Formats: sequence, C-alpha cells, structure tokens
Amino acid sequence: MIHFLDRDFVFLSLFAITYALFYAINEKSGVQFIFIYALFPGFFYLFGKYLVLPQMNSVQLVFVLFAIGFIFSLSPVISVVINLREGGFVQLNREVPMFWNGKETKATLMAAYLTFNMCLPIIYLIKQRKIPILLQLAAGIIFITSLLSVFRLGSRTQLVICFLSIVLSLLFIIPKQTVKANTKLFLFLLLITALILKFVPLNLNADYFSVLGSRLQESDNTSSAGGRSALWLQGLENLFAHPLGWQGPNVRYAHNLWLDVARYAGIIPFGLLLIFTLRSLRNTFKAVQKAPKELLLNTTMLIFTMASMLIFFVEPIMEGLFFLFTVYCLFQGIFNAYLKNNN
Repeated sequence: MIHFLDRDFVFLSLFAITYALFYAINEKSGVQFIFIYALFPGFFYLFGKYLVLPQMNSVQLVFVLFAIGFIFSLSPVISVVINLREGGFVQLNREVPMFWNGKETKATLMAAYLTFNMCLPIIYLIKQRKIPILLQLAAGIIFITSLLSVFRLGSRTQLVICFLSIVLSLLFIIPKQTVKANTKLFLFLLLITALILKFVPLNLNADYFSVLGSRLQESDNTSSAGGRSALWLQGLENLFAHPLGWQGPNVRYAHNLWLDVARYAGIIPFGLLLIFTLRSLRNTFKAVQKAPKELLLNTTMLIFTMASMLIFFVEPIMEGLFFLFTVYCLFQGIFNAYLKNNN
C-alpha cells in the first residue's frame, strides 16, 4: 500500500487530521468521529487507487464508477421507493424516513446520495464502446427510479446536475465524434424527446410534481440558490475577520464545503482543502486528456467531478454529507491510479 502514497494523499491527510483536531475541541464530539474525520478521507483515496487493476479496460472502469455511485445511493433509493409506495407523491412533508432505522432525514441530504445516479444518461449518449444490453437496461431502471425519488424529495439541485451532465456531455463528445455517430445521436435525442412529450405530462399540477413544482415556482428563492448566496458572502467576510473560525448559537451553515470548513476549523484546514481540491481538478483534467479516444470514460470522469463540485458548493458537506466527500476521495484515487497506469 505504501507505493500508492503521493502528494495528493499528503495534502488530503493533512487537511483531514487538522480538521479532526479542531473537531476534537468540541465537547459534544464523540471520540470515534475524530478518528473517522482524520482517517477516512485518506483511506478511501488509497482504496480507490487499489481498485484500479492494470488489466482493466475503459468500460470496466466506467462500470466501477457507476457501481460505486449506485451502492452509495442504495439506502436512500429504497427508502424513497417505500415512502412513495405508502403515500405517493402528494405528501406535505419532504423528509423521508430511512427504511432501516425509521429516522427521518432531510430531503436535501437524502437527495445528495442520488448525485451520481443523475449522471447515468451519459452512457446512452456515447456509442463508441458497446455496453451490454442488460447493463443498459439496469442503468435505465436505476436512473428512472432515482429521478422519481428526486421528484418526491423536491430537489432542484439534482435536476440541475442531471441537466448539466447531459448538456456538458453533448458539448464534450459532439466535436470528437464522427458525422455518422453524431447523426445517430441526434436521431436518438429526437426519439427520446418525442416519447417524453407524448407520454410524460409536463404539468406542474401533476401528482409527481406536487413537491418539486411548488419549489420550482419559488423564483426569488431559486435565483439566490435557496438563499445561499447571502451565506456565501457572509462566509467570505468572516474568513478574513475570523481566520481561526467562527461559531456561536446564531451562526448558520455557509452551505459550501470550503467555507464551512473555515467556519468550523479556521484557515489552515481551509487552505489544505483548497490545495487538495485544485490538485484533484488538475488531475481529473489530465486523466481526461490521457486517452482522447476513450470518450465514455473521459466523459464519466468529467461529469462525476462536475456533479461533486456542484454539491460541494451548495451543501455543508463535512457536517452533513461527510460520506459524499469520502466517495469523492475514492473517485480521485481511481482517477489518479488510471492516470499513472501505463496500460
């Protein structure tokens, strides 16, 4: 395992340890959480590097990435499906209980687990590599189930991720594909659009739009990212005014991974996390450029990184969705192992 260590692991571990040390100061912190914060990011990063075998081809690597995303989403998907079966879409409460303990979970947090499932449509846009029909069918079922779950939870962020994953994928692959491949792609998109217009009622008053529709009509709230823009500006001001962090009974989450780290633990973990983030983005772009003809794998790495960054910008990750951050670390380990794999 020692040969997997690199600079990214060093910066990630330094961030995790310094953040955990500040977490230890909190009297309400459990000792087990201190070790989790300190060790899990680096462990998952190394585990990601371990998963990439030299003999793997690009389709197998794409399967590993989406399989991880599906496993990550499994518990929330089951919970929302059970909730839909019992109460349907017309429910006033957005919080859904987890099926295994009955604990109600905030819709925003529940929906975040579906992030990578929202990227599944990209496998239908790229026909360069043949994917077995059973896997395509399974991907379609998982995506539709996750999309219905997003409607039930009323998550605008997940809809944005789904839309951007499709748009960015098209912008990325169209210039790189042949005229024949692009013609097939456009015909496929026309067919899907026609089927949606014919069989899916695009009406905000429809049952499946009961929660999401009301939130989409909150135009003022949407334009300010759910009121987060003011919190971001306040967080940036506090970053300079309180470099050692700012806490108190009236202090709110910044709803941003980096600013919330600065709020909780100060500028040192913030700086280390920023360095790791910039390095991870650089490594992703280098991995995408490694084999330009591997469009499916390159698009998947690019879209997964985009989806992660979007969630990181709008949610308090370390205190609310820590395991989403560890999955991102896992993906970065996979990307770096692929980047350094001579095969």
